[in-house]
Amino acid sequence: MRKKLLFAILGMMAIISCNSKGQTRPADSKDSVAVDTIAPETSDDLRKDSLKTDTLSYSKEEGKYSFNLLADYPVEGDDTLVKVVRGFINDFLGGAYDGSLDDGKAMIKKNGEIMYGNFVEMCGDADLEDVSELYYYKSVERGYETNAFITFMTSGGHYTGGLHGIGFETGVTFSKSNGKTFGYDMMKGTDSPEFKRFIKEGLRKYFSTEGQEPISDDDLLQELVSYSGSIDELPLPDSEPYLTVKGVKFVYQPYEISYYAAGKPEFTIPYAAIRPYLTPQAVKLFLNNR
Repeated sequence: MRKKLLFAILGMMAIISCNSKGQTRPADSKDSVAVDTIAPETSDDLRKDSLKTDTLSYSKEEGKYSFNLLADYPVEGDDTLVKVVRGFINDFLGGAYDGSLDDGKAMIKKNGEIMYGNFVEMCGDADLEDVSELYYYKSVERGYETNAFITFMTSGGHYTGGLHGIGFETGVTFSKSNGKTFGYDMMKGTDSPEFKRFIKEGLRKYFSTEGQEPISDDDLLQELVSYSGSIDELPLPDSEPYLTVKGVKFVYQPYEISYYAAGKPEFTIPYAAIRPYLTPQAVKLFLNNR
């Protein structure tokens, strides 16, 4: 879904050519950077102190290679928050740019050029006659926001040949007061039996069929083919949790705890239920309006 959204946005943007000098490309090669300022949709979660962002993109199409980067890049807002989010986006897209982060176009162009080269190297063993497309994409898009925090949704994936591609999707939540990110270091008691039940019941809901009886512990354990421990000792995802309109969300990436076709198992713990498991700092920074 997010990959389709990324490509749809790229298709609607005004394209500014930025072909590298002195490099010969096939006639079907396209290399572009785009900037689009998009006003946030009006909704209850948006606040007057919201960051202003430009949507930046870098795209390159060359033969069967398709490469895309996209980012909602801060251009106006609290100085500390703008600086922190810009740094995060640069690192997420590749970390290849070491110039001024005031220049978002230069940032995404540099990351695009370097990461495209890496992507082509990754595809070195692919038989181009046997594939319709080899792709790489990454995106950072603004998500849920309150007076206290803003969440950016991150996603990406690639296909470099073989049976199928691989992708990921998660989020990062920033405090508006100091730019600090929410994460496991702001949680406590996650090894307790009570919290472990949140994990088990969250995964049970994910793997159960809507409208039918929830699956049993034994059936759930059979779904978790990448895990070999007790059903009552399930691990949290490797990816840091993030804040949404419904609560704190946890996402496992493909193969992390289950088989590929299971997608990205996820569950959300409502704020009222998870509050006792948050540190005082987390409550102060992120939940002071709840």
